[in-house]
Amino acid sequence: MKKFICIFSCMLMLILGGCSSYERDTSAGEVKKITVNEMQKKLENKETFAIVFTQSWCGHCKDLMAMLDTYLEDHHVILNDLILDMDPDYSSEEAVDISQKTFTDMTGTPTLYYVKDGEIASKLVSGEDGITEEKFDSWVQKNELDKKE
Repeated sequence: MKKFICIFSCMLMLILGGCSSYERDTSAGEVKKITVNEMQKKLENKETFAIVFTQSWCGHCKDLMAMLDTYLEDHHVILNDLILDMDPDYSSEEAVDISQKTFTDMTGTPTLYYVKDGEIASKLVSGEDGITEEKFDSWVQKNELDKKE
C-alpha cells in the first residue's frame, strides 16, 4: 500500500508540475514564422490574426524582433511573421507581389496588420525610427491583441 501511495504521489507531482509550466508558457506571446501560402489560407478561411511583413536584411525588422523578444515575455500577443525574402516557395519579388494583392498599401518593412475575419482592420507602419515599443503597445491595445489576463 505504501508503494502505491508513493507512486501516486510522484505521478501527481509530475502532473501538477507540468500544468503550472504549461500555464506559464501560455502567458507569453509568440512570433510564428509563416509562409505566403499559410497567409493566403488564413485569409481564405476568414481568420482573425496579426501579421508582420519583414525581410531578413532589414535593420528596422531586426530591431522590431529584438524589441519583441522582451515585450512578448509580459504580453500574450501572437504575431505571424512573413519573411518576404525567405519564403520556401517564392522568390522575394513573388512573395511581395502576392502579399500586395491583399495588403495593397504595404510599401516597406516592417509593416504590421491586424486582420479580422479575413479583412484588414488596422495597420502599423515603420517610421524613420522603426516601430518603437510604445507604438507597438499602443497598436496592440487599440486592437485588443493582448490575451494575457
